[in-house]
Parts: sequence; structure tokens; C-alpha cells
Amino acid sequence: MSRSYPSRPPRAGQILLALVCAAGVLAGAFLLLCFLGVLSPARISQQVSAWLDPQPEEEAAPLQTVFLPLDQLDQAEALAQGADGLVLPMKTDDGALGYVSAIDLAADAGTSWAGLDRNQALRELNDTPGLHTVAQVSCLRDDALVQADPALALQRVSGSAWRDEEGLAWLDPTDTQVQSYLAGVCQELAQLGFDEILLTNCAYPTQGAVETLATTGARPQALQTLCRRLQGALADYDVTLSVQGQADAAQEDPPSGQTSALLATFGRVWAQQDDQQALAVFQPCLLPTP
Repeated sequence: MSRSYPSRPPRAGQILLALVCAAGVLAGAFLLLCFLGVLSPARISQQVSAWLDPQPEEEAAPLQTVFLPLDQLDQAEALAQGADGLVLPMKTDDGALGYVSAIDLAADAGTSWAGLDRNQALRELNDTPGLHTVAQVSCLRDDALVQADPALALQRVSGSAWRDEEGLAWLDPTDTQVQSYLAGVCQELAQLGFDEILLTNCAYPTQGAVETLATTGARPQALQTLCRRLQGALADYDVTLSVQGQADAAQEDPPSGQTSALLATFGRVWAQQDDQQALAVFQPCLLPTP
């Protein structure tokens, strides 16, 4: 007589049974971990919701600063109330430096600050906890250096130094002596402890009798070379190098020589109020009024 054996469930049924058992074990483990406080259903729900419906990260608001005249250094903290930081004129449009420089060319041109206690005062200011200090450097607009050595200037077609509508001369960014001087200024300011160095007039002039300028060659490439030199000079310093953007940066061949790609290499972009909309993609900081 043959024995009869109970029939085995089909393979699909076995798999389904195993899955049900595994789900039961996992559910039990989940409830136990929740009971012990290891897992939080509310927290898990938030994480799942964030994964299913990611929200765009909020962009940081542009820095709000005020201008600090150098004759008001002792009032710095009071003037900074309600602002994120202070902007100090460390190299003005006429080329004067707001600190004592050890650069030979600064001594030759008479641009270095005369008071010996200025650097110590700046170091103490820059060491103020919670205070963001920005050294403003007029990069290429510099009348003093041109008066000391006219060969450093952008030239007129006639061969003389070109001057803008205010009678100020501009430096030639392709000149290696100009590049070395500006790199040295930036390094000295970093050594004084500034949190940020802001390059203004880091462009070819676009105002005044620009049609009388001698041929300047490829302006974007010239500015790129200069900026890379300055960025490299600050590579070992804990300082942000920022730049004043020009409204024509989005053009294919900008007269200023600035391009959007160049601006993107800086830690921050600043703008005058009239140029903010044209540079909106960079969320520019507004240059404070002196």
C-alpha cells in the first residue's frame, strides 16, 4: 500500500509566506525600537517627507556693510552697529595706501601711509571678535603710481598716459610690475588680518574718453591673468578675495574686460546700486557710500 504525503505549497506560495514572516519580524522589531526610544516615527516621517518633496536651500543674504573713514577708526564698533561689517579704503583711486607698506614701489611713489602706528591700529581692529573687516583696494585706477612711472599706465593713442573724466590715470594690467605691486598690496593687507579684500576698478575703464585709448589687446585675457596672479598671491592666507562687478560682464566682448566666468572665480561679487540688477545672478553686495 502506498503512503500519501501532504502536498507541498507551490514555490510562489513559499516565497510569499517567507515575505510575510519577514515583514512580521521587521514590524515587531520596529515597534520594539520605537518603544525603547531608539527610533522616532515622527522623525522618520519628516525625513521621508523631505526626501519625497525636497525644498530649495535658502540662499544667504548679501553682506550689509558700512564705509569706515580712516580718521574714524576709533568709532569702528559704533559705526558697525546694525551692519554685517566695515569697508575700509586701503588703496584709494588716487593710489594712496591707508597703511604702512614695505613695498619699494610704494615708497618710491610716496603712496605709503606716514603714521607708524596705523598698522597696529588696523591689526587691533581686525582682531575685534565678530567684526567682519573688508579692505577696499582700487586695483587699476591709480594716479600716484603713474605719476611716479608713466610707463605703468594705460596709454593714449598719442603715447601719453590716458586719464579718465576725473583726471585720474589707470594702470596697465598686463604690466608685470603692476601685477607684482598689486599682489604685494593684497598680501600685506592679508597679513594685517583683514577678513576680506575687495578689488574695485578691477577692469578696463568704460567712462570718459575711452575712444582715445591705445589698442589694449584681448581685455578678458589680460584681466584673467592679473586676477589669477592676485588669487595665487593669497592662496596661503585665510582671507576672501572679492571684486566689484561691472554691468557689461554678461556681454560677449565686454569693454570692461570682465566676464561672468571671471567674476565666478571670486569669493564674493560687489556692485554699485545701478549695476546690481545686471549682476543679480551673483547676488552682489552693495558697495557702501563713502
